[in-house]
Amino acid sequence: MAILDKAKFLLIPSGYKSAKVYSVFPSSGAFDFTFARVGDGATRQNIGGLLESKSANIPRLNHFNGGCPSLLIEGTITNRQLYSEQFDNAAWVKRSDITVTANQIASPDGQITADKIQRGSTVNTNNYLHDSANKSSSSQLNASTSVFVKQGNGDFFAFRMTGTYPNRVDAIFQFSNTTLTTSEGGSNFTTIRSKVENYGNGWFRLSVSYNTDAASSITSTFSPRGSSGVIDATDTSTDAFVYLWGCQVEEAVGASSYIKTENLQTSRNFDDCVNTSTFTLGADATFYFDFEVDTYTANGERLFSAVNAGTTKFLRLQTYNSGANYFSYITASSNNGSSNNLISTSENLVPFFQRNKLAIQLSGNTFKIFLNGSQIKTGTVTGNFDVLNGEAIVSDFAKSTSGNSSRKIYAHAIFDETLTTNELTTLTTL
Repeated sequence: MAILDKAKFLLIPSGYKSAKVYSVFPSSGAFDFTFARVGDGATRQNIGGLLESKSANIPRLNHFNGGCPSLLIEGTITNRQLYSEQFDNAAWVKRSDITVTANQIASPDGQITADKIQRGSTVNTNNYLHDSANKSSSSQLNASTSVFVKQGNGDFFAFRMTGTYPNRVDAIFQFSNTTLTTSEGGSNFTTIRSKVENYGNGWFRLSVSYNTDAASSITSTFSPRGSSGVIDATDTSTDAFVYLWGCQVEEAVGASSYIKTENLQTSRNFDDCVNTSTFTLGADATFYFDFEVDTYTANGERLFSAVNAGTTKFLRLQTYNSGANYFSYITASSNNGSSNNLISTSENLVPFFQRNKLAIQLSGNTFKIFLNGSQIKTGTVTGNFDVLNGEAIVSDFAKSTSGNSSRKIYAHAIFDETLTTNELTTLTTL
């Protein structure tokens, strides 16, 4: 028997309808999730590999590159870049030798809306386009710029994020080996991380996260190139070009799902996903998560809670950042409401920006935690864990949390028993 078949409750994202995400079992539907999201336009990648938008209250099962689906759970975020798909718009300032031709090829959503961006000389200052996105405040903050790019002629694509010049981060993408390199200039503008995602059909989504200076806006600048170099370096090519689509500037570390804009900044509202039916566990239980956290906005946001009606008895996964590390800490109450750190904010054990398989086993006052095939923590607390021994609890993926992180949920299970070390190792092996 497969280990997951032993679970009291199992969610593997597959079935859904408006306002509902179906669990695999129990088949009675008692553990199905109630789902809500205000507003249309939230995007996902469908099974055919194309981006598409979903209407209000429709869950998003994301098939990245046609793979097995994950359930997208995201907080409210704003794309601050106007005219995200219209690089021919006058808002995007073009230097004298750069040419933008609108709607040339199929974009990642399958529509003929991707623009051709072509340089016309080797001159360093004449071959880029740029526009500025207003920040929420004139202060230093975390932000990410992302854009979809497809190769035309030339092996390189350069882009830059600038506050008050010369404070900036430069990025250079090489198509032939899909590497993205970054560098910094000026002061008070620092790179946090970068990412390359292959969306198929030649399209890549490039993203760079950074901490800004105190300027009121972020300027994004793009340039196709035949040779390596930043956007305003002399190039060897007089006709290199790329196709661009879907620029996004958001105030978070990491890029969330794409949000289209026209003449106004546009927000995607948060996903509210909670199992509103209470359930009980015995003296032992195991909580299992197969998930990935793709963005970070603030410390303490709840990624998951198993909680009673009064929220005084709980098991929680929450967000934390310390220096260059972004990770989840885990707390659980015992002894009728006393909070305990199972993984504290000083332990970078469950990292973001990668897929993780995590199991948390509770037995009386003892816990074990397994991650990606290895036991990473064990310990005891004072008194028995409160979510055990018949306490009525619900599973909650950050209900009503507007600023939470972007997550992909591949599977979630709760076992009304302890599992063996071999079972926990097998269950959590990637």
